[in-house]
Amino acid sequence: MSDELLRIVEEAIESEKGSQERYRRAAQEAKDPETKVFFEQLVKDEERHEQLLRERLKTLKLLKGF
Repeated sequence: MSDELLRIVEEAIESEKGSQERYRRAAQEAKDPETKVFFEQLVKDEERHEQLLRERLKTLKLLKGF
């Protein structure tokens, strides 16, 4: 397993966090309730993605012996 794989997963986690923040801002700025709910759901989706990636990163590190 390469260090590149770990780096890519770590970058993906950061990307998910960035998306969460963008969607949170969009929800706060939303003018109508439907749009606010839409962006709040996207935040939850991205949080799940981040958690999944963190679990996979942990497994990869265990396999690599970190």
